[in-house]
Amino acid sequence: MISCFAMDTVAQVKTTDSTFVRNSRPIQFIVNRMNISDQDRKWITEVLIPQLEALGDRGIVLGRATASPEGPYDNNCRLAKGRRASVDRLLGSYGISKDRIRYDVVPEDYALLHTLMRIGKDKRFHEVDSLMNRYGDNTARLKEAMKRYDGGKLWRYVLKEYFPVLRAVRIMAIDKRQLLGLDDNSLTSQPLAVMPTTVPNNVQLNIPAFPYSDYTVLPRRELLSVKTNLLLDFAYMPGYDRFCPIPNVAIEYYPLHGHFTYGASFDGPWWQHYDDHKYFQLRNYQLHTRYYLRSGDIRERPLGQGAAFKGLYFSLYAHAYLYNICFGEKRGWEGEGWGAGMGIGYVMPLGRSEHWRLEFGLQAGYLHTLYDPYQWKCPVDPDTDTEQYYYKWYGDAKDFRKRQHRYSWLGPTRLEITLSYDLLYRRNIKKK
Repeated sequence: MISCFAMDTVAQVKTTDSTFVRNSRPIQFIVNRMNISDQDRKWITEVLIPQLEALGDRGIVLGRATASPEGPYDNNCRLAKGRRASVDRLLGSYGISKDRIRYDVVPEDYALLHTLMRIGKDKRFHEVDSLMNRYGDNTARLKEAMKRYDGGKLWRYVLKEYFPVLRAVRIMAIDKRQLLGLDDNSLTSQPLAVMPTTVPNNVQLNIPAFPYSDYTVLPRRELLSVKTNLLLDFAYMPGYDRFCPIPNVAIEYYPLHGHFTYGASFDGPWWQHYDDHKYFQLRNYQLHTRYYLRSGDIRERPLGQGAAFKGLYFSLYAHAYLYNICFGEKRGWEGEGWGAGMGIGYVMPLGRSEHWRLEFGLQAGYLHTLYDPYQWKCPVDPDTDTEQYYYKWYGDAKDFRKRQHRYSWLGPTRLEITLSYDLLYRRNIKKK
C-alpha cells in the first residue's frame, strides 16, 4: 500500500501546502473515471498553457493526484495514477515535458479532507479529527472506523459533501525559482494561473502529509464532570436529630456545540439506628438538561480559554425516588414517588484552568408520592408481637392494601451549592 503513496521531494518541501491549495485548480473526475472533462480541458488550454508559455523555461506544473477513499485501496491507487497520466498526456500534447511536471500521488487524501472540513468549520470536523488522531497512519482501520461511526452517517456525509472534491488532480503553474528560495525581486511579475476552489483565498492552510507522525497536545476540552452537593454532604435532619450526611453524586456531559448539557444525579443516604427507631433511607434518581445563556460551542469558545459552559443557566429535570423515614416508635413512613420541574442556577469557575467550579442552583416543581405510615408494635393489639413494625391499619387485615396514602407538593424541591470537577476530557492533537 505504501508504494502507491508518492511525493515529489521538491514540490513537497519547497512549496507549502497552503500555497498549493489556495492557488491550485482541481481537475475533477467522475467516480471510477480518468477522462478529463471538456470544461477542464478548456481551462488548461486557455489559462494554464498560456501561463506556462509566459514563464518560459522557468514554468513548471505542480500537481496532487488523488482518489476519494470510498473504493478499495488498490483501485484508488490505480485511479490516482491514471488521472495523473491523463493530465500528463494532455500537457504533453502542448509540448510540456514530464520533467516540468512534479506530482504528489495520494490515493486516499484524508489530509485534504481534514483540512477542508477544518477551514470550513464543518459541524462534523471534530469527529473526523478524533478518528484520524486515533488511528494515525493505519488508513485501513481509519476507513472502517469512519464507515461504522454514528451508524454510517458520518461516512455518508463526507461521501456526499467532500469526496467529489477529492476525485481530482490539483494543478498550478509556478516559476521554478520560487522552489529554489530566490528573493521576490528575481521572480516574474506574471500572475500565476489561479482558479477559485472551495477554499477561501484569505485562509492560510496547513495540510500535513498523511499519514501523521509527530503530534503536540493542545489544551483540553471538558467532556464529563463529576459533582457533589455540599449542602447534602453536611446535612442535618430535623426530627432525626442527628448529623446525617447524604451521599450524593452527579455527572454532567458537555457537547462540543450549542447551549445544552445533559446530566444525572443520585442521592443515597441509608442511615439507621435500631435502638432509637430512627431511619433515614432514601434512593433518589434524577435526570436533567441545562440551557446555558453563554454558548459552549467550540467554534465560539477556543481551547485554552477556560470552561466552555459557565454562567447563568436554566434547567429541566425529572426524578424518581423511594424512601423509608422514621423518627420514633410512632412516626414512620415508607413509599415511592416521582417529580418534575424547572431550575435556575449559576456556574462560577474556580482557579485559572477552570476545571474546578462552584455551582449554585434552585429547583422547583411538582412532587407526588404514594406511601404508608408505620409504627413499632401492632397498632390494634401491641401485645400481639412486640418485635415487629406494622403499618398503621386499624381495619380488617384482609382489606389492607399498600400505598393507600398519597401526598403532592408544588414548590421548591431542591437547593444546591455544588462543587464540580472535570473528570474526563477530550484530547486535541495537532501535528507539529
